[in-house]
Amino acid sequence: MKKLVTLIMIVILGMSMLSGCDFFSGNSDSLTISGYVYLNSVEPLEGVSIKSETTIYARTDVNGFFNITVNNDSVELFAEKTGYTFSPRSVTISQSTNSLIFSATKTKELSGLLTLNSIIITPTSIVSFGDNYTYTHNGDKCLKISDIEININNKQFDLLDGDLYAIKNKSNTVMFDEDVTLNTSSVFNIWFSVDAYFTSLNEELIFEEDRQSVIRVQEKQTTEDLDDKNQIVYTAVGVNSSNNMFTYNISFVFDYYENV
Repeated sequence: MKKLVTLIMIVILGMSMLSGCDFFSGNSDSLTISGYVYLNSVEPLEGVSIKSETTIYARTDVNGFFNITVNNDSVELFAEKTGYTFSPRSVTISQSTNSLIFSATKTKELSGLLTLNSIIITPTSIVSFGDNYTYTHNGDKCLKISDIEININNKQFDLLDGDLYAIKNKSNTVMFDEDVTLNTSSVFNIWFSVDAYFTSLNEELIFEEDRQSVIRVQEKQTTEDLDDKNQIVYTAVGVNSSNNMFTYNISFVFDYYENV
């Protein structure tokens, strides 16, 4: 019996040595990550948060240095400090490293033009009181959206050449090719409404919005608002229909162009 126990311990120890990790502690999924954040690639920047989407792991010291341990085998990290943008915007780490570098640049107000590129609508709930009221298309429960109407700075547009069948939690993109251009130095509102069809006891009905919703853009945009595609996205989240038949997120995607 003692020989058997000894043999098992030898096997376990050998597995631990071969795997290159601490077999008993279970730390094989942890990462140790260190590096620096520099302003304009030269000056150390203090007080920068090194974070994931949900967790702040550390802030840089006076030398711009950070050192963190993440209990995972992979993590996407961001650098964040108000008034600055960072390159890269994010980096995915899957092995320990001591050479991660973020370069910071002070944000500045945009002074160019925004041109509407597309509109993205995503239903988040569809008719909560029974299947008899749910529209079905090709076997999928969905919204049948007949029209999206928007008004930007008193310019009104009716969208959709045909019907849009919008499935819950699936994003639907409506490309926009009309000339809607705004100056980034101006304040503007985006008014919008959505017409959608439902079925009620196998009869198709339309519930038209009798009120509009609005996104108010009241602050000047900065370089911090731009994404990797040089776009700015304004989103209204969890908008209720006027009849409380569905809720949706709607995003307006603008391309940014510097004045020339």
